[in-house]
Amino acid sequence: MAYLILGWLFGLLSPRIVDAIRNKYVRRDLAKAIRSEAGDLQYRVAISSFLLAQEYGEVSKEYLAWLKPKVAQYKGNEPIQSIQKFVQALLDASNDQLLAVAEHVRAPEGKGLSLKRFSASFVEASIGQLQRFPANYQVLVHEFRNQLSVLNQEIDCATEYLRMTFDSSLSGDNHARLTSDLSYKYTVIQGMCMRVADRLQAVIDYRLSKI
Repeated sequence: MAYLILGWLFGLLSPRIVDAIRNKYVRRDLAKAIRSEAGDLQYRVAISSFLLAQEYGEVSKEYLAWLKPKVAQYKGNEPIQSIQKFVQALLDASNDQLLAVAEHVRAPEGKGLSLKRFSASFVEASIGQLQRFPANYQVLVHEFRNQLSVLNQEIDCATEYLRMTFDSSLSGDNHARLTSDLSYKYTVIQGMCMRVADRLQAVIDYRLSKI
């Protein structure tokens, strides 16, 4: 019935007004879908940053305070209760306890990770529709896309480093240097995951009323 009424109203309005109303509905639907994908992607990059921080970086109280709301606001289908409890337990722990946990979960020397690239397939498929949106919203989307592209480039680089560590022709010194570079690369990727998550937060927080 609502669609019949809407169709009737469209028949009474000028084509320009009809197009404006239609574009508004299209923008709202696109923005909701982009927000949904942004939320799922943010959770995945935030969890990746957590795993990398545990094994190669530093899990500080400041970092955990950053991570907690990223996990809490996730609305997807992945189970998050255990991660939420673990993050809260680390936040509640003393500094000595936090250091002990960090030492326990830290990656052993020479260990590598098989990292996967991240994608925002809906955003990429809808990139031609972005011109429908206000300029400041377009900027937010392009900012996270740029950061995501750089992150994926770093992941590709780390994947190549990891592959090279299995090269039996490397000397002991070169292998040790490569392993050290790979560990450093993981800390860089961890920080980049955080930056992507923050850029995504701006898209998630954008009020649909502005669109």
